[in-house]
Amino acid sequence: MKYIKYIFFVLGSMMLLAGCAETQSTPTVSGDAAVYTPTLFEVESEAAAQTRLDDERPNIIFILTDDQPYETTQFMPTVRDVLIKNGVNFENGFVTTPLCCPSRSSILTGEYVHNHQVYTDRMPMGGAPKFDDQSSIATWLQNAGYRTAYYGKYLNDYDALTPLGYVPPGWDSWSVFLGRNLTDDDTGSSSYYTDYSLSENGNVVEYTQDNAIFGTDMVTRNAIDFIASSKDEPFFMLVGYYNPHSPYKWAERSDPQFRANSALQAEPYRNPSFMEEDRSDKPLYLQELNSIAVEKIDITYKQILRSLLSVDDGVASILNMLDKTGLSEKTIIVYLSDNGLTIGDHGFGLTKNCPYESCIRVPFIVYAPGMFPARSETKFAANIDLAPTFADLANAPIPDSVNGMSLLPLLNDPNAIWRDDLLFEHWPTEDGIGSKIPEFYAVRNSEWKYVEYSTGEKELYDLKNDPYELENVADQSAYAEIQAQLQKRLIELKLE
Repeated sequence: MKYIKYIFFVLGSMMLLAGCAETQSTPTVSGDAAVYTPTLFEVESEAAAQTRLDDERPNIIFILTDDQPYETTQFMPTVRDVLIKNGVNFENGFVTTPLCCPSRSSILTGEYVHNHQVYTDRMPMGGAPKFDDQSSIATWLQNAGYRTAYYGKYLNDYDALTPLGYVPPGWDSWSVFLGRNLTDDDTGSSSYYTDYSLSENGNVVEYTQDNAIFGTDMVTRNAIDFIASSKDEPFFMLVGYYNPHSPYKWAERSDPQFRANSALQAEPYRNPSFMEEDRSDKPLYLQELNSIAVEKIDITYKQILRSLLSVDDGVASILNMLDKTGLSEKTIIVYLSDNGLTIGDHGFGLTKNCPYESCIRVPFIVYAPGMFPARSETKFAANIDLAPTFADLANAPIPDSVNGMSLLPLLNDPNAIWRDDLLFEHWPTEDGIGSKIPEFYAVRNSEWKYVEYSTGEKELYDLKNDPYELENVADQSAYAEIQAQLQKRLIELKLE
């Protein structure tokens, strides 16, 4: 496939469709909804063959971001005005362990972390060497006749696998970042900028400032190329963007945004739990936490939003290629982050690993206008549901090891019988704030969240009346009955 031209278009022209933000979560939109104007790369392609259009099996594109706070999709014009507006938006979309590698392992297998046992991002507790890749959604769908592809970020410590550039079973096309340029934040995420290495189908290829394009755009280029080359057969593609993970790099074209007088604006992030002052009811680790400066949080928040614009451009480019190949109504797009992120919530700086809503709740969108009518869905969806959902869509067998549920019945029928609660888990990480958070298990339903720590500390929140988790009512006599019920349910979930 020949790429005719890389277009550094002016993002501001697209953003004229979006007005300034009045709050951090609901920017005002003027005029018509934003269309997916950006096409970062022009790729030659014809429409898919009629035999493909007659095949009932849908294509599946899974777009995965890294450390994306839940509400930030409101500042992504294409995601907001196309995917959310015309898709099924799960308002209660969660990850069962809010950390990169454990969550991604759950996505690939449909299993809780206590079953696949990739507990953290690094050995000996986690990382790519701990992951059993012999059975995953890739092998299931490949065996079902799908062409499969993985582009972008894989699992932490991928470099530790041998040989260097190793391609796991089940992937027909593979272009994944190697963490050659490690940073202090543990993931090598600086490598998605303009100096990085990729394993391209097992071959290690170096990209430097002389021959590299912005890493996020490289992922997009691979994605639209794959669509063009696979248009006549069913395909499954995982597009793993590093953004907006620290160090929060953004494309040069996005630099003007979220600044004074720019087309896109965002007020500083402030919700009732922001820099919570009275943490005397919280576990000891949070009481002793030294918060970072509010000014630093506010600056970083805008960097995060700027970083996400190249992802939004990628989504628009993918949609354009689906239109070009005539596969728009033949393709399901799922959009998710591997975990949420605090933005000063409860006194945290910018972190994950915690049991609070800002860590476990993520953007969770299923866009398939040809199959499922647009709606907001309040029933629970989780990262463990994706593997069985993709298998179900591909008519592939779902292994008995899967803990998640196929979302297909719920997508087809909002009144489908569904789960009432979810289990959440965390193990201390090798360093960082995650190392200070004790091992915990939690259960959440529509009204309550109950957390048990290995220290013996407990948390109980009435989410109906206290959605920002400001008052821990654990062990209070007035809540003894509900706490006992949730404790019993937690024991049951830990055994699944």
